[in-house]
Amino acid sequence: METIISNSLNHLKQLNDNPFTLQKVAYWLYEYNDLYKETKTCSETICEQFQEWKNEGLPYDCFQKPDYCTKKYRYFTDFYEGVEYGVKVQELDAVCKIALEEYNSCNGTFQLKDWLIKYFDIGYNKLVIFYYDHLDYSVDEDEIVHPHFGNSPIGEFGVCIDRKYYQNLIEFEDVFKMLLYEKKVYPEKLKEIDEEMSKIVLPMIPIQKIE
Repeated sequence: METIISNSLNHLKQLNDNPFTLQKVAYWLYEYNDLYKETKTCSETICEQFQEWKNEGLPYDCFQKPDYCTKKYRYFTDFYEGVEYGVKVQELDAVCKIALEEYNSCNGTFQLKDWLIKYFDIGYNKLVIFYYDHLDYSVDEDEIVHPHFGNSPIGEFGVCIDRKYYQNLIEFEDVFKMLLYEKKVYPEKLKEIDEEMSKIVLPMIPIQKIE
């Protein structure tokens, strides 16, 4: 399986247009979906050694990834799922385009608040990970930043998908954050968020890009 996984990743590397096109990434996901399912099933199966230790109440260590370990290929499934997220989240681009058209027709604070309430789930729940984990703005302002969805565990290349496929998502999230955090047109929700964040603080560590 190691060879098959390596070949699949090398195939993806060959598809790179620097950045990738959405179509080529989707094609790669489709081509290797069976491999992903097989690897996922394997990683969720308890190996004989693990079962033996478990039955005897002994401690176990899966970090060593011995040959018999069923989880040793999770690096592939984790990578596949990260790339798959990049394709799935792009499906929201059409909804964000409609939302932006509605935003541009809003007149007054009350309409803006209604707009924010209507699209709150998308802006706060569905796109927050995309915006903060997959767009890196700590670069030269003149550089075009493409969404980055992971680094290949073999072959040393990153998966950046062309920004043009996410333009509406990016613009939508900019508008959403501006209304919520800067203009504060939905103050009661902002207060609720602040109270929740004061209880739970989770570090956001972006994925380091590999060109």
